[in-house]
Amino acid sequence: MLWGKEMPPPKKIAFISIYTSMGGGEYGLLYLMQNLDRSKFQPVLIVNEDGPLVERAKSKEIEILYLPFRTVMLKHLIRPKIFWQNLKASFQLKKLLRDNLIDIIHCSDVLSLLLLLPSLLTRRIPVVYNVIFFYENIRAILFNLLVPFGVRKIVCLSQMVLNDLKYKTVGLKKKLSCIYWGVDTEKFHPRTIEEKIGLRKKYHLPLDKNVIGFVGRYDLWKGHHTFIDAAVRLLARRDDLIFLMVGGSMTEDVIPAVAAYHKSVKDKIARINKPSHFIVWDHSDEIPEIISALDLSVCPSDAEPFGLVVLEAVASGIPTVVSDTVGAVEVLANVESVLIAYHQEPESFSHCIETALQCNNLKSAGINDNIKLMEKFSWKEYTKQYENLYDSF
Repeated sequence: MLWGKEMPPPKKIAFISIYTSMGGGEYGLLYLMQNLDRSKFQPVLIVNEDGPLVERAKSKEIEILYLPFRTVMLKHLIRPKIFWQNLKASFQLKKLLRDNLIDIIHCSDVLSLLLLLPSLLTRRIPVVYNVIFFYENIRAILFNLLVPFGVRKIVCLSQMVLNDLKYKTVGLKKKLSCIYWGVDTEKFHPRTIEEKIGLRKKYHLPLDKNVIGFVGRYDLWKGHHTFIDAAVRLLARRDDLIFLMVGGSMTEDVIPAVAAYHKSVKDKIARINKPSHFIVWDHSDEIPEIISALDLSVCPSDAEPFGLVVLEAVASGIPTVVSDTVGAVEVLANVESVLIAYHQEPESFSHCIETALQCNNLKSAGINDNIKLMEKFSWKEYTKQYENLYDSF
């Protein structure tokens, strides 16, 4: 294609990801990159290693650049070996951005901003920063100190996250905005009864019991204990329920507290009196099919920045019970097939689960809610909002 006065070359956007496993943030990043208008924007993904995110990005013909930085907890960045490795990587990144003629940088971690410091001190490259989880105080302070070095826009995943960040920082109000995630309706959509039966058989899930699922990775705020405690209450008086947990632990090797949390969850599951009624699966790439095999989806997080799985369940026509501290509630509060429980209260969850199972109209409501939801939320709409931001530079 020839570029002239009427058709300027596409802006090159460097997306920096410190993880290459597939969590919610990585899915959001992937959908954003693949839905960009390539006539206007050219995505370049910068990572430190191969992984599922890289494989999927390559399949979408997204350019990959490698940078040998270390992903560690913030408090470990001052360890001499890690410090010097990341310092060296930061100057390599400066050269990488210059050689590849990068116009805009998009990142979502304080580590990324630290790596970018040498670049931002010498070049005025606009940075779009995505806040995808609640920041602890020390992270918020460090972020606040780094923002003046080139961060032009700060996009939060929900109003809940935005308000939390605004409370913990100073002078960032004008840079803050909120863009909600979308949902892939080609993957998440209502299934016929025949399809659902086929999925139950495929995953060896009983046809004569209600399957209640929790899809989510192991993290300190995901609410696994609340889900298990609610399950124990219900299993004490019912035999027609199967509880299914699906998810891996992408940060366990980096954050010891997550490893300890994962162990505590496994220990609690081992003490359940009806083990045949509680199933645990590791990370799966078949989440659309698994959600469609459920009778009810549960998102029990203590404090969830957004909760993409909630949108995915609604898009699949599956009734959902969700914590009142989940960001997705902001867009789903009036959706009939979504029941809201009090966070960290197993009794509230067990009550909402039973209510949902008793309301036959919730399943048909779920399909109607799917149609309404898709009119407002899609990854293409999500991407358009970011394109408007990129166009402002």
